Amino acid sequence: MNAILGVIFFAAVAMFTATIFRDIGLRMVINPDAVMIVGGGTLVAVFLAFPIKRLKTTVFDIINAFRHQKSRRELAEEILEVARLYRRADIRGLENRIKTIKDDFLKLGVSLLINHQSNDAIRKVMERELTIRVMDSNFSQNVLKTVARLTPSFGLAGTVISLIKMFKNMQSVDAIAPLMAVAMMSTLYGVIISNLFMLPLCAKLKERAIVSEVFMHITIEGLEAVNDGEHPLLIKERILGCCEGMESLPQDAMHVLSVTKSGHGA
Repeated sequence: MNAILGVIFFAAVAMFTATIFRDIGLRMVINPDAVMIVGGGTLVAVFLAFPIKRLKTTVFDIINAFRHQKSRRELAEEILEVARLYRRADIRGLENRIKTIKDDFLKLGVSLLINHQSNDAIRKVMERELTIRVMDSNFSQNVLKTVARLTPSFGLAGTVISLIKMFKNMQSVDAIAPLMAVAMMSTLYGVIISNLFMLPLCAKLKERAIVSEVFMHITIEGLEAVNDGEHPLLIKERILGCCEGMESLPQDAMHVLSVTKSGHGA
């Protein structure tokens, strides 16, 4: 399935680029004056609108959006391992496990468990961290949306500037042709940067932020269950869902789970 989608993607890229470069040529498409108008104007506006730290964070979020995001099953396995160590009161094992956890949010929760914090304290601290992360993601999306709004505007500004210069040089056909190229290319650059790059990247960040927020809520719920001393298999079932969790358990684990459920029901 991934191979088919990859072929479709590269075919779409080939058709798009072939349509642009056909009968125009690379020299006409790459116009330095249009690039300076659209790119320079957008950069000036962005630096005026946002602090440098926010722009750096946005670049990091874009790079991070293309990295592997762990699945719900991988998250469940990590929390399950933490639950087993905590159930055995293996604090040293938990401390060693923290060093190998790549998820900073889960690492924060395990640290709170080791420090014997209450569920209310764990939820309060982790929900505050969750809010900060969601806010940062929204800020990064705002940067991309701003760039998506600015680039067509500066493309139009480049067109207007080139038309003004054209009217000034109407007596010379040789002077009008380069100015017309700048006028058209400026608008093209603005539209392509906005709709082909900025808006799709913003959508990608938004989707990843939604998934991350859901996973963070699952992490909080799972760590609260660990702190309550629930059975690890029950915690895994809660994270993965009843049917999916049941199918993945071996027969002896199913027996333990049914006994534990009966105990809770009693």
